[in-house]
Amino acid sequence: MTLDRRCELVEQFRDELGLNACLLAMGISKGTWYPRQKRPKGPSPKDQELVDAIREVIEEHPEYGYRKLKPDVEEILGEAVNHKRLRRVLKQWGLGLRRLVSNFTPSPIRTLLDEAAGVLNLVKGWDPAPLELLSVDFTEIHFDEGRRKAHLIALIDVGSRMICGWAVGRSADRALALRSWKKARDTLAEMGRTMAGMVVHSDQDSVFTSYAWLRELMVTDSVIVSFSERGAKDNPWIESFWSHFKRENASLLIEASSLEELEEIIARRMAYYNRSRRHESLGQQPPVEFLIREGIIEETLSAA
Repeated sequence: MTLDRRCELVEQFRDELGLNACLLAMGISKGTWYPRQKRPKGPSPKDQELVDAIREVIEEHPEYGYRKLKPDVEEILGEAVNHKRLRRVLKQWGLGLRRLVSNFTPSPIRTLLDEAAGVLNLVKGWDPAPLELLSVDFTEIHFDEGRRKAHLIALIDVGSRMICGWAVGRSADRALALRSWKKARDTLAEMGRTMAGMVVHSDQDSVFTSYAWLRELMVTDSVIVSFSERGAKDNPWIESFWSHFKRENASLLIEASSLEELEEIIARRMAYYNRSRRHESLGQQPPVEFLIREGIIEETLSAA
């Protein structure tokens, strides 16, 4: 085995087994090891995967230290990450907190959005047909008599007012957004529809401009993304829904004593909203009934 390969193995297992034990096992003296570490080089292939995952999380959560970084990084990599290795890579490759790094470089996505300012809103003045445009955003929900709060995200079909997907959790983060997206995908699959070609409109929150969210929408599901450029004013459909939803269900939501109970209440109200609540814009029909009568979905198919 070459010296380079033995040094790679030491680098790979040093955080887990300790540097001295690894050097002894590979037959490498400290006099050989330390001078080699001073050579300018990039991360190893294994460390590069970790560096890329760290950068993705930091872009979305620049305030995170290594303890909060760890679970998100592990989620991206699909494997456990030793905390010593994580701290070493953070230090070794200068991946400090954004607020402490004066020369922080914006992500390519953020740079692209800044350059495209003025043409990011693809839905202005559009009157979409059912299942052409989804509007998405987060809102806060207070429960347990106001002592606690959760975050709720929903994707509403502008043309039919149907809630295609939603999720509730403790944080308005990427994981929660992707849960709601999976539910929307499953809902449309039950209708015999795919996401391909649909437009998803959101604000420019860090979750909706993250690599993971955009990769899932644009690469996995071939969706077109559109962004608000004037905040809530450019995304009136979801804002209108939140206004009605929270006003009509305030007493139910505030009485939930746990996140699990809150989720059960929201599930029932979302089903009511889709199947029973009448909408003036739909000819006083609920969303599911409207879609059935328009021949867009079959009566035998369920909708969340």
